[in-house]
Amino acid sequence: MTTRSVIAIFKGPQQTKEAIEEIQGESLANSFISVLVRSEYLHQGDFKEELANELAYHPSEINLDLFNAWLVQAPPMNIPNLGECVVAGPLAYDLLHKPHGQGLGEALLSYGLSEERVRHYEHEARTGHFLVLIETEQEKVNSVANALQKFGGRDIEKWNKELDHPLYSRH
Repeated sequence: MTTRSVIAIFKGPQQTKEAIEEIQGESLANSFISVLVRSEYLHQGDFKEELANELAYHPSEINLDLFNAWLVQAPPMNIPNLGECVVAGPLAYDLLHKPHGQGLGEALLSYGLSEERVRHYEHEARTGHFLVLIETEQEKVNSVANALQKFGGRDIEKWNKELDHPLYSRH
């Protein structure tokens, strides 16, 4: 199976949540959905408590998150150049198992993004945006990108680990 990575930036938790719910509901990515946001930005906006509870690590409680427990949760982690972040999904595993001192940039490079785009997405995460990274099959990649865009995702790019450029021409 050929997999593709799709990355997007969201301004807030509600858009992020709606996009992910649609992608999950349509079975477009199954368990290959990651979300990263700096911890301090989970505490802003109307949906702060709801999303903080969904993405937060609750070791002693039954997990009743509204993401239906398909986002693998990790404790808040300190990421170089970003500070404390809440990360869910495969990206959390990648970040937890990187050598000390490596951060989001190195993790994104492993998904096939270029260094230039990695810097852009790191900046977006640093300034409080929600980063969504999804791996899916080749035939579902456009549907995933469309769902992300439909709910307000921006800077959406599709990547292939084997190539060093986006899968489409940028406008």
